[in-house]
Amino acid sequence: MNRDSFRNDQRQSVLFLHCSGSSARQWSPVTAALTEPIDAVPLDLIGYGADAPDWPAGKPCTLDDEADRLAHRLHDAEPVHVVGHSFGGTVALQFALRWPSRVRSLTLYEPVRFALLFARRMTRAIGDAIVGVGRKIGAKVMAGRRAEAAELFIDYWSGRGAWAAMNPRHQEAVVARMPKVRAEFEALFADPIPLAAYRRLSMPVLLLVGGETLTPPREVARLLAGVLPRVDCETLPGLGHMGPITDPTRFAARLGAFLRSQRAGAARNARTLPQADGGREHQGLVRGFPRTVLASGA
Repeated sequence: MNRDSFRNDQRQSVLFLHCSGSSARQWSPVTAALTEPIDAVPLDLIGYGADAPDWPAGKPCTLDDEADRLAHRLHDAEPVHVVGHSFGGTVALQFALRWPSRVRSLTLYEPVRFALLFARRMTRAIGDAIVGVGRKIGAKVMAGRRAEAAELFIDYWSGRGAWAAMNPRHQEAVVARMPKVRAEFEALFADPIPLAAYRRLSMPVLLLVGGETLTPPREVARLLAGVLPRVDCETLPGLGHMGPITDPTRFAARLGAFLRSQRAGAARNARTLPQADGGREHQGLVRGFPRTVLASGA
């Protein structure tokens, strides 16, 4: 991908990273709903896309593998705005940690850096719970029961009955991707990056959480909101973990407003939050979260 493919004097280049079990096509309704002029670059993560080979059951894939592939794809591009949903948000953070100068801003919808939950007593049980879900899904994949794994995966994130409501073609696609989904869960559980590392990210961050989401991604967002220096964290009432897919118009409206603020130079004047003291959560620009203070490593 060359530099010219990202350049347009009137447009901002925006990289879109999809969630687990999906593909870059999930962003089509979002980009269609955006009124802000952008050069949209939706990329498939490793193991996804029409030309992706079947992912062997048990084959690992790390977050650095995903970030390295993005760096290779964008090697001669100008810095970009990066949008990520769920696992895609996690990869966006990894890319920003590795190459911060290549990221103009981050828009993250419920990034799933689950390993952050393991380091604190108050969130450890929540982390253990999502590990239990991920390992149960992974065990079904390794036993060759991919359809059962897919049903458990979809119903966990979208609610009981969501799998049964999917059309057979979409079910077939998710079933085929389940070995990669298993690898993604394991990459998340093995993530060694400590919470304090995110204090180094100086770019503007829009961190979005669904008001009806599950506890693990909500608590990950709460932890990140406490240490990201230039974060605007908002809860979108009525949305769940799959908000960018179930309500792309609403997500696009918030994303468009954020991108307009970047175009107008609001990032230069954005308030920089002080670093969280002792791991305590900041409330400065964190909107929509209860004002619960999470004690450090207690």
